[in-house]
Amino acid sequence: MCLRSGVMARGSDLSRRSRRTEHRATALLRTAAFLGLLNAAPNLYWALGGDFLLDTIGEWIIQLQADAPVLLGGALVLIFTVKTAVSLLPLLLLGRLRNSRPLRVAAITASAALILYGASGAVVNVVLLVFTDVQDPTGRIGQAAIWYPMLLIWGLVLAGGLRTLRRCDVMSA
Repeated sequence: MCLRSGVMARGSDLSRRSRRTEHRATALLRTAAFLGLLNAAPNLYWALGGDFLLDTIGEWIIQLQADAPVLLGGALVLIFTVKTAVSLLPLLLLGRLRNSRPLRVAAITASAALILYGASGAVVNVVLLVFTDVQDPTGRIGQAAIWYPMLLIWGLVLAGGLRTLRRCDVMSA
C-alpha cells in the first residue's frame, strides 16, 4: 500500500487508485529486478567456463576465454556482481529504505545509464550490420538483438517503476 513517511496509511486513507498505483509500482520494480538478474546470470555462467551464447558477444571473447580464462573469469564475476547489485536496488525501494534519497538517486542513475547504454549499443550494432561488412556477424547480431535491447528494456522497466513509485508517494503525501 502507498506509504507516507515510511508508515503504512490506514485503510480508510487509501483510495482504490492509490492501491492500484502501489501494486503497479511493485510489479514494475520486481520485474526490473528480475530482468537485471536475467541479464547478470550469463556472466556468472561464462565465468564458470560455460560457452552457450558466448559467440553472441563476439569472437574476441571466445579467444580471450581460450587465452586468459582466469582473467576473463574474474572480469565476468565482477560484471555479474555489479549487475546483481543494480538488479536488487529496486527491491530495496519497496522496503524500509523507500524514502532513502541516495538509494533513489542511485536507482534513477542506473535507469538512465541502462537506457542510454542499451539504446546506443543497439543502434550502433544495427548500423554496423546494415551499412558495413562486419567480420563477426554472430557477435553483432547478438549485441543488436539480445544484449543491448535487454539492457534497454531493463532500464525502461526500472524507470517506469520509479516513476510509478514516485506517483504513489505524491498521492499519499
